[in-house]
Amino acid sequence: MTTILQQIITILVGGFTGIAEGIGPAFTSLAEGIFLTGTGESQTLSTFGVIVITFAAISLAMGLCRWVLNFITSLGARNR
Repeated sequence: MTTILQQIITILVGGFTGIAEGIGPAFTSLAEGIFLTGTGESQTLSTFGVIVITFAAISLAMGLCRWVLNFITSLGARNR
């Protein structure tokens, strides 16, 4: 019974690792295709990559400003 269970686990884990080894390089090439232009040492961010990073930075800045503003305005409030 133990050997059968070990074989089942080996088959399942082998399938998961095989899928992960195939998906990893595919995601890497997808991200490089979307966010980078050029080849070799002359790779730069694409226009889409710059836009995504710009909007992410704006979103982070607004979220942090809102958090700081809420923290400052709540300093005089009583905890209930």
